[in-house]
Amino acid sequence: MTNVGEKLVLTTMRNEGPFILEWVAWYRMLGFDHMIILYNDCTDHSPALLKALDQAGLITAVRYNPTPSVPIKRTALKLMKTLPRVQAAEWVFNIDVDEFLVVHVGDGTIHNLIAQYDMAETHAIAVHWKCFGDSGGDEWCDEFTHRSFTKAASSLHTVNIFFKTLIRWPQDFRHIGIHAPRGWLGESPWGQPPNLMKRCDGVTMRRYDPEGSVQYTKPQWITHEFAQLNHYITRTYESFALKMNKPSSAANRDRYTMRFFRDKNRNDEPDERALKYAPRFESAYAEVSAVPGVMRLHHRCCMDYLEALAKQNDRDPKADLRWRHHQREKNKLG
Repeated sequence: MTNVGEKLVLTTMRNEGPFILEWVAWYRMLGFDHMIILYNDCTDHSPALLKALDQAGLITAVRYNPTPSVPIKRTALKLMKTLPRVQAAEWVFNIDVDEFLVVHVGDGTIHNLIAQYDMAETHAIAVHWKCFGDSGGDEWCDEFTHRSFTKAASSLHTVNIFFKTLIRWPQDFRHIGIHAPRGWLGESPWGQPPNLMKRCDGVTMRRYDPEGSVQYTKPQWITHEFAQLNHYITRTYESFALKMNKPSSAANRDRYTMRFFRDKNRNDEPDERALKYAPRFESAYAEVSAVPGVMRLHHRCCMDYLEALAKQNDRDPKADLRWRHHQREKNKLG
């Protein structure tokens, strides 16, 4: 199905089962038209969960095989660009499952954010990270991410220099990119209206050039005026440890070290702005979780996750009260 002018969210996932339903509900709540999720090499039950959501029409799930020795996201981004629905979209937002857009204008939807800009001057919008820490928690539990972690780095902290990009008319770029589009294919030159990148304060990002590799700004240019991208980059140490000693999907190298955790685990100030969506989120989550079979699969994915946590700590998952809870809940659902 190809709908011209849609607003799409794109992502890649591997073994992210416990986090899928919240993330899908979040972006439906924000008013995006659809989500396209590419997944690879999963060892949990997330492919079944994604397929159930796909069959219900809530997402499009696409399985792909990464190219050996190439960063996983590079293969995925190349495939994303070829999808007819992406080619026909007016806006695409390529993010990760631990990133939650929070809009500070209007009623907090994607439509309100885009409305801040003159389309005669806008071909992309950069949304800066707001990196969140563990809020003092040590162990993972099956609670909503955006409610569990409410302490973050101060706005101008260097951990927030990176941004993700709302790309207008992705067919005008050669690559979607992890942080920003690359390779200009548009008819008129980049750098003059309407071919400009805007920050989330309405200012043109002059330093950005699609022929380069700009994916962050200087700290003094970080802005969260119109919106921020809550990046739950560490979650708890227990969850973070699952990533350690594994190559990242973006860089194909092991960057998840104790130094990375200490640097990114910022709990400098309270930030509860994601909580303002509570009534609308509850409604969106109820819709997503009502899809036949998905809650049973959610609990099965939580069991998978706890089994992975137990394995890395040389424990028996069945001795974990959390695992037993999800087993009981799964069994209640048939």
